[in-house]
Amino acid sequence: MIHCTEYRRRITAEPALARSPGEHAASCAECAAFTQRLLAFEGRLAAALQLELPAPSASASNVVPLRPRSRGGLAKPWFAMAASVALAAVVAAVLWVGTAESSLAADVVKHMAHEPDAWARTDSRVPEANLAAVLREAHVRLLPNMNRVSYAQSCMFRLHHVPHLVVQSDSGPVTVMVLAHENIAKAQHFDEQGYRGMIVPMPGHGSVAVITRGTSAPDTGRVVASLVSSIQWTP
Repeated sequence: MIHCTEYRRRITAEPALARSPGEHAASCAECAAFTQRLLAFEGRLAAALQLELPAPSASASNVVPLRPRSRGGLAKPWFAMAASVALAAVVAAVLWVGTAESSLAADVVKHMAHEPDAWARTDSRVPEANLAAVLREAHVRLLPNMNRVSYAQSCMFRLHHVPHLVVQSDSGPVTVMVLAHENIAKAQHFDEQGYRGMIVPMPGHGSVAVITRGTSAPDTGRVVASLVSSIQWTP
């Protein structure tokens, strides 16, 4: 049985494999969603690279006389074609980046379904050594004032292991995901499938997602402010 990272590397290297993803994608909702995004991107890329050539004129002869041309005359059509291909590639890349950013909040919400037990109210605390181990890969540590972490795991999210924490606030549990590999231009608010939250940019360090759920959920803005003040970035 292959793991998520290996599966995604395979289909990214050979997109044709995504058309028959096999057992892993059938049993992993996150990888199935990744496969669909990749197929959609491949379709947009193929469409962007379609170059329309002018139809031959009805009066054109089958024999074309060879005429001497200057180097500049030969370069123009090929330069135009190369420019068209380059433009198409840029457009496809922009489409892929735009799709990835717009679906970030949706992927965060989907990830919540995989660990429902983490939402329990509890007085238990994660041992400091365990918390430090989870945060180390993301080059993060928390100041002592953030001492109510009841859950800490390193989870696979979009091809990377990311810290997934639950902090016990006065109003209930709050999930925090440190997304060091997800750079966004501005804060994103979301309210989907019973989950509310924010994804905030951390310039130079990716972003952080803060998620709450339920009708009596904590104020995410206040939680974000407290969390940001408690984060220290390490080398």
